[in-house]
Amino acid sequence: MHYLPLLLALGLLVALHELGHLVMARLLGVRVDRYKLGFGPAVFSLRVGRTDWVLGAVPFGGSTRIHGMNPHAPGLDPADRTSLVAQRPWKRLLVHFGGPLANGLFALGVLFTLYTTGTHVVVPLTVGTVTPGSEAARAQLLPGDRLVSVDGEPLENWGGFLERIGQAPGRELRLGVEREGVAREATVRPRADERGTGRIGVSQQYVYRTYDTGQALLQAFAHTANLVAEATRMFERLMMGTSGIVLANPLGVVKQSSGAAGSGLGAFLRVLVSVSLALALFHMLPLPSLDGGRMLFVLVEAVSRRKVPARVETLLHAVGFLALLAVVLTVTLADLRQHLRRAALDANLSDGDSPLFFWERTQRETKGRASAVP
Repeated sequence: MHYLPLLLALGLLVALHELGHLVMARLLGVRVDRYKLGFGPAVFSLRVGRTDWVLGAVPFGGSTRIHGMNPHAPGLDPADRTSLVAQRPWKRLLVHFGGPLANGLFALGVLFTLYTTGTHVVVPLTVGTVTPGSEAARAQLLPGDRLVSVDGEPLENWGGFLERIGQAPGRELRLGVEREGVAREATVRPRADERGTGRIGVSQQYVYRTYDTGQALLQAFAHTANLVAEATRMFERLMMGTSGIVLANPLGVVKQSSGAAGSGLGAFLRVLVSVSLALALFHMLPLPSLDGGRMLFVLVEAVSRRKVPARVETLLHAVGFLALLAVVLTVTLADLRQHLRRAALDANLSDGDSPLFFWERTQRETKGRASAVP
């Protein structure tokens, strides 16, 4: 596992997000009081102009204090033209958009570099590897087979194929396959993984290619657009309650990404591209405490020509932050509990020796004693 490099990279992506807010604010004439890299006590501080550049004791993540972002800050002068609250709505929208834009440009730049220096690119809907003993091997699928349909429905991309397979654990599916120009059919029965998602044991095929500058730029834009579209579709399915969609959490993201990062520098950079775009899209959600939520307040003000009371906006952002934190913690703890259970089973521990079992038994006994009290 490559947890440490990935965690450091995640921290730098968050710091880059905050730096995007700073750059956009400075370009629009808004004062930035402080930019802090990391968190914890300050170990180094340098004042440049009217901005304090601070290094925290733990160099993970970052934060930007934009003048006027907090309407309750002491000594805030409403007439100060360098304050965020004094700016026109379009300027405030751009300042809030600066963070997601920085993450998006980073992803685009990394992809452009990969395509110009040479990288592995996907061969659409083509099998790359087949796991021995898997359902795909039993169905005699081979590397190079092109997937055409599932149960007679044409496939558009690999993501759609994974979705169909993931939603059908234990159910027989007919795959339309093209091998060396000859159509054939294979029958598979996806096996459920630890999350209950169907798997048949195949991966997508990649080939190594190098592009010139123009082609690399087009490929980078197309790659970015595909990732954004796929994430948007997944979010839509999640909101609609579609089965088979599992809410991601920090523990799962780090675990899965660290495995991919161990495959080489190119794979590590592609992981960073996906995470950076995910960070940008997450912050663009119209939820309180996120950039999208702050932009929504600005749009409401621009349309209604009335400012949302500062106390109301601050309260909603605080409540929204606590709600998001609660959701992330709940999902992460649930996933951690699953990992503990699987670790206990993998170690062939009996229930009596399992730390998780001991914890659950203690909880049941505690609840039992509590319910016995009149």
